[in-house]
Amino acid sequence: MAQPMAHTEEVATPQDQKHTKVNIRNNSKHELSLASRKVWEGDQDTPFPGKILDGDVSEFTHSAGLEELKEGSVAGLAYKILDDGETWVVTWSNPRGQDSQVYNDIVDGGIDWDQIKKELDNRGGPSHEVVRFGYRARIVVDSIKALSPTVTAYVEPWP
Repeated sequence: MAQPMAHTEEVATPQDQKHTKVNIRNNSKHELSLASRKVWEGDQDTPFPGKILDGDVSEFTHSAGLEELKEGSVAGLAYKILDDGETWVVTWSNPRGQDSQVYNDIVDGGIDWDQIKKELDNRGGPSHEVVRFGYRARIVVDSIKALSPTVTAYVEPWP
């Protein structure tokens, strides 16, 4: 006599859901320390890297929010460049039903997340580069159409 099959529920992992994989490369010659973060859409509890040593790469995945709410993965991180005082801001927008875009900046002073979001929305694109305060920072999204793209960002002394 055949046994009834047990129903097993599969739990979705971040890699199964819409998400953004982020690689942050620190070539600044200084340690980076997470000074501020802002999640506009997506997982509010993502453990973003707190410190990134010079020469290191930090990788993490930011999962999108609830599909019913049409949330995507839209967030920003502000890393203080230690021993220098400048702050590197890294942002990405991977919304549901729209192309992904990225934006980054190097600022001297406080972070105005409302202004940063406006810059992301208005000046963001498949890549963005800024040269300020003796640094060059670049951010690129590998595919603006992908449901779960990879964003790569780096900062280095310039020139």
